Amino acid sequence: MKKHGDNTIRKALRFAVNSIIILFIAAAVVIVILLLFRVHVYIVKTGSMEPEIKTGSICFVDHKADLSDIKCGDVITFRVSEGTAVTHRVVRIQDDRLYTKGDANNVEDEDAVTSENFIGKCVFDIPGLGKIVRFIRSPYGILATLMLIILLITADHILEKDIKDE
Repeated sequence: MKKHGDNTIRKALRFAVNSIIILFIAAAVVIVILLLFRVHVYIVKTGSMEPEIKTGSICFVDHKADLSDIKCGDVITFRVSEGTAVTHRVVRIQDDRLYTKGDANNVEDEDAVTSENFIGKCVFDIPGLGKIVRFIRSPYGILATLMLIILLITADHILEKDIKDE
């Protein structure tokens, strides 16, 4: 004979498993939509844009943005070297060149941004989420995510079996 408490725990576990599965699916859908609209995610690694954009935030950057549409005050992302991107605010525009500066910096960036190194316009950011994304992309994060998925699938099958056995 099963106790009432066992049924309550089973329902709570079932709810938790289903909620996490739905969260994974929703995250995947959001990522696909962002990629379709050419919006990419960049993790802020330094404090040059604080307090507006904090270290560890993620910036959603519109790769469809055109350099000619950028205005003073816009936050843009641009390439400074192979594999290194910077997100700073446009402080002046001169001859199709954008001059930028981090909000926390005292001086403008050394080189102007041109169409050759312009990536896109930052449309919004989410503070702190970059730390989670960075962990998930790490070897330990990938392993932890895979283990969580396996655990969820296993728990779902066990819970489904228990329901059928009743």
